[in-house]
Amino acid sequence: MHKNSSEQGFTLIELIVVIVILGILAAFAIPRFVNLQNDARRSVLQGVSGSLQAASALAYSKALVSTPVQTGSTGTITVPGAGANGTVALTYGYPTGTSISTMLQDTTNIGVSASTASTAIFWPTSAGNSANCNVTYTAATSSILPPTIVTNSSDCS
Repeated sequence: MHKNSSEQGFTLIELIVVIVILGILAAFAIPRFVNLQNDARRSVLQGVSGSLQAASALAYSKALVSTPVQTGSTGTITVPGAGANGTVALTYGYPTGTSISTMLQDTTNIGVSASTASTAIFWPTSAGNSANCNVTYTAATSSILPPTIVTNSSDCS
């Protein structure tokens, strides 16, 4: 059997050079991938913040057109698919801290903590540090002050 002299494989040096180049490229790609996860969690927070703003505005609109008008210090409205029997508790026409999460359609992969009637905290469940990666909803405290929604994305790792 005669081998053609033009058929040659890669030398060991060429293979090592290719492996080193791939290692260097991987070293730059991995940190970029980690940053994408943090950016994704920040985007989730922005989405939750927007959803909370829309939900509170919707509830307030419904409270204004209800009979009787539900803009006092306490009240309720009925929203199909929300809460127990669709009932949402209100304070000054806006959802309370414990009822705002019932206004959101889907909280999959979102942690929710409503420790008081006035405050609810939302965070991505994939975030390792939910204390510095969350959205805080604070219910309205008077008829002239709407609820506040504060996003904290200082450490979404």
